[in-house]
Amino acid sequence: MIVKTRMFLLLIPLFLPINAGATGIHQCEATDKSDWLTEDQLTERLEANGWSVRFMKEDGGCWEVYGTNPDGQRVEGYFHPVSGEPELIAQRGRILFRAGDG
Repeated sequence: MIVKTRMFLLLIPLFLPINAGATGIHQCEATDKSDWLTEDQLTERLEANGWSVRFMKEDGGCWEVYGTNPDGQRVEGYFHPVSGEPELIAQRGRILFRAGDG
């Protein structure tokens, strides 16, 4: 019994996601954290462009923002941490915008 339990505990990491820290659907390029916009700076930029920010967190090397876009849609957005440019905007799992898409 003890051998089976130990074996099970040793195998658990094999089934965990490799990047357990990032929970979102997008990864930003690696940047120096000291160059990042602060939450307040990004919020100010977004609100100046018609967004309403409800909540913001760091995820996948990006700023992940939950709020309302200028069209009044409740969305989840991933923004470049240094430039503040949108990289991906989604609504309920549906991609509305992805940087670089035609």
